[in-house]
Amino acid sequence: MKSPFKFLDSYTKDDREIFFGRDHEIEELYQRVFEGKLLLVYGASGTGKSSLIHCGLSNKFQETDWLPLVIRRGDNLLSSMATSIKSVSLTEQTGQIITEVQFKKAVRSLYLDHYKPLFFIFDQFEELFIFGTKEEDESFIKILKSLLSADLQCKFIFILREEYLGWLSTFEKSISGFFDNKMRIEKMDIGNARSAIEGPCKIHNIDVEEGFAENMLQKLCPPKESEVELTYLQVYLDKIFKLATKDSKHESNHIMFRLSDLDKAGNVYDILGSFLDEQISHMSDPELAMTVLKF
Repeated sequence: MKSPFKFLDSYTKDDREIFFGRDHEIEELYQRVFEGKLLLVYGASGTGKSSLIHCGLSNKFQETDWLPLVIRRGDNLLSSMATSIKSVSLTEQTGQIITEVQFKKAVRSLYLDHYKPLFFIFDQFEELFIFGTKEEDESFIKILKSLLSADLQCKFIFILREEYLGWLSTFEKSISGFFDNKMRIEKMDIGNARSAIEGPCKIHNIDVEEGFAENMLQKLCPPKESEVELTYLQVYLDKIFKLATKDSKHESNHIMFRLSDLDKAGNVYDILGSFLDEQISHMSDPELAMTVLKF
């Protein structure tokens, strides 16, 4: 049986049946995308921003309601955007897409190909500020401003870590209302975290011993805190699943999450440490990898 828990991977549209604990955020996102052409989604690292868009929001739309184009910077943001447009175009895009006129023409053509509103989703948008240049930044702002002012059926969603919000000041100066429609993604609270534990288990017929979810969350949530690190939650659940499936081979084919599994698993830092050691051992030069990590 494949694990219903994602470890360090983001959720995708296909993970709908195992995506729990985010109903409120999904509804708010869905409302916000219709409030304007721009939506800024931000939050701390590991709060599940990408999963909320690619799984939560994506499953609110019917296939006929939108055409999502997910874009990462790659070597250059505008080049990646142009490649994304060409990849789903039904009309052959033979020329380059570089200038304002070319982008507007390509976006209009893409809409006419599919007759669906286009949603340009810029994931990990902070990569523009980490790896990009001032020229790349300015060129993208120029194209974005041009597309926003044109009569085009397209919207833009930017996903980034909140510590990079200040880097968007040039966008705010150039594009009126850039910050008007934004949503901060918070850590998952205890109640929703419990749903994220028990929901996938119910879907996959995994029994959960009484008190398991509460005791697990006590291990993950610092005293007097009411929120859980989503990354830790997924990593820990993946470990518990592996322990439970190992036990099921000896006892029966039925899987159960037991309180005793929490003791066997140890703490989440041990699990992350073991994972890191395993990844390093698979690298061509483990000693070099360790040296880099020290910095």
